[in-house]
Amino acid sequence: MSKKKIGLCLSGGGARGFAHLGVLHAFDELKVPISKISGSSAGAFAALFYAAGYTPKESLEIIIKKRFWQYVAFRPTKLGFLSMDKTAGIFRKLCQEDSFESLKMPISVCATNISKGKAEYFEKGELIKPVIASASVPIAFKPININGDLYLDGGLSDNLPLEPLDDCDYKIAVNVTPFHPRLPVKSMKTAILKSVYISIDNQTRARAKKADLVIEPEGIMHFDGFKLRHAEKLFETGYKSTIKLLKENGIDTWQ
Repeated sequence: MSKKKIGLCLSGGGARGFAHLGVLHAFDELKVPISKISGSSAGAFAALFYAAGYTPKESLEIIIKKRFWQYVAFRPTKLGFLSMDKTAGIFRKLCQEDSFESLKMPISVCATNISKGKAEYFEKGELIKPVIASASVPIAFKPININGDLYLDGGLSDNLPLEPLDDCDYKIAVNVTPFHPRLPVKSMKTAILKSVYISIDNQTRARAKKADLVIEPEGIMHFDGFKLRHAEKLFETGYKSTIKLLKENGIDTWQ
């Protein structure tokens, strides 16, 4: 099999994004080279860690040890209640430089420009702000100002950003937000969660048709995207599903 330029797209999905690290671990274990990664929200976080040179297992350990979710500050403003300024500070310590150019491989980060009402893809210049913006859920988090425009979660406009991978020969999409119709509605939280999943699932499945292969980690819909305590299980779920699919499709021979 001739060598192909593989592009990997990582969807948004909150805590389910830990599965992305397992996916990346499977690629590393099978020595399948990735030429470029695109990501929204949690997918952008995973892409940053990987492109900065941290192994998937190192990334998992860092996130758990530093307890990233504790770095979200309650700072009410007219545009949101929470701030990820401290999280941005942690990223700056983990990265050699605050720039896309300093990374060890190209990535594209999707964030929603709410000033102009469209998805935008960041690949050059300042790195941390677009990544933080990509994971800033509306209402909960204050928008991020980048060059005079306000940005929020990339999943609002493009939860599965495949467009930045058009220059790749083979595009693999990882969707960690499939809709599960049996998700019970027992509270306001689950009602909101199900509504979000329905909306995101519709746009994600339409975009997934542009991928050559779609990975939906087995059983991922049973994990709550708001709960962070299942990080290791999500990692393992992403890992096992990816190993299986890469081998079934013969991609493990593309070296």
